[in-house]
Amino acid sequence: MPGAGARARARFLSFPLDPRRIKPILALAISGGLLLPSAAAAAVAAYSGLLRALSLSPSPSPSLALPLFRLMLRSSLSPDPFSLPSLLRSCASSSPLLALALHALALRRGLLPHPHVATSLLHSYAASSSPGLLPHALQLFDEMPRRTTVTFNALLSRLARYSDAGRAHGLLLFSRMLSSGPTPNADTLAAALLCCAGLGALALGRAAHALAARRGAARAPQLGTSLVHMYAKCGSLDSARRVFDRAMPARDASAWTAMIAALAAHARGEDAVHLFDEMVGRENLSPDSLTFTCALHACANSGMAERGLKLFDEMQSVYGIKPRMEHYGAIVDLLGRAGRIDAAECVVSSMPFEPNRAVWGAFLHACVHNADSALAEKLGKRISELGLGLGFDVGVSNLYARVGRWEEVGEVRDRMVELGVQKEKGFSSVEVNGEVVKFLVGDVRHPLTLEIYDLLERIGAVIMVFDG
Repeated sequence: MPGAGARARARFLSFPLDPRRIKPILALAISGGLLLPSAAAAAVAAYSGLLRALSLSPSPSPSLALPLFRLMLRSSLSPDPFSLPSLLRSCASSSPLLALALHALALRRGLLPHPHVATSLLHSYAASSSPGLLPHALQLFDEMPRRTTVTFNALLSRLARYSDAGRAHGLLLFSRMLSSGPTPNADTLAAALLCCAGLGALALGRAAHALAARRGAARAPQLGTSLVHMYAKCGSLDSARRVFDRAMPARDASAWTAMIAALAAHARGEDAVHLFDEMVGRENLSPDSLTFTCALHACANSGMAERGLKLFDEMQSVYGIKPRMEHYGAIVDLLGRAGRIDAAECVVSSMPFEPNRAVWGAFLHACVHNADSALAEKLGKRISELGLGLGFDVGVSNLYARVGRWEEVGEVRDRMVELGVQKEKGFSSVEVNGEVVKFLVGDVRHPLTLEIYDLLERIGAVIMVFDG
């Protein structure tokens, strides 16, 4: 019957996407003649339809999509421009090598000129946390015959989450887009603001804010949250609060979380907790895991131990949020700052999973701060066994020094020398006339070094006069 194939395709695409039912789905497709090379066009369309359906499922799985794609290739069928994007969506959480392999396949099959394929590959590269994929993303972007706002956004969002060099490249890309590319949207501006936040580039962030206002995008919820984050990261808490209070008519939970995080980062713990109470009280918004992380850090930074412990308890008992690693790290930090080392040790030892570097770091800092001699030896040995790296070796050395264990200090330092590790120099950055300048400890490379040191000496002299 001529309509049998179409009916079979409709039936197998309507199946619930349960991994246990993939075999009957494929059996139905084969029995309906949809996946046979003899009917190549219909078979390719059927494979593409099934791959798309799998990619749109609530939890796309490579374990379903990849075998189906392999079957398609083994059947001597060439994927069309719609097969690869669906497969890439299903395999977004897979190995970075898969994106490279599919990139090579698209190149061999002549599919890269199709915008859907190139954009999907760019999204895969952008979604990966592997820094090794960034050069491939940049090359792919440069070779694309047509770039849309979506493609610019995919690359810009990846660069914003990269290093300082990547963020600077992202701002250059944003400038290029403004001068000769497609029209930016709210997502573009949000990514550009994230680049500014990472670099501490306040002047450029204000310029992006002004651009958003001119284009009528400044009141978009996601952009308001990005503006709050940018101003807070660049040190302008007052500007962040003005955006939150006056420029965000519809504030969702992420906007409140961003403002709570801003206040916490600027040691305004009481204000942050008050804002949290206002969020869950007057606004009747449900806090999420990140909201509690920010609120707990606010309590830790401001010495509000009891309030922080109460929040940690309410997170589970009232809001049903299971504590994650970052919550335990915040509680350990909070208890350590309050001098409650025994309680902090109890939290670390009773965690339902193995503590990570952040938790151990918070506990180590608490021990250094409180100079607990008994715990110093036990913790020093434990961290040495875990091999957590340079930052922890320096911390253990400082811990031994605080309790007068100089022999152990020498042993840790000798081990660092043997391994050839060096402590990374601290630095600070300041923005002058739109340029972010970085200063390292003891740095003399700046062309105005002599003038800077002279000014610092005069400032120090004035401070001594007032202190005297």
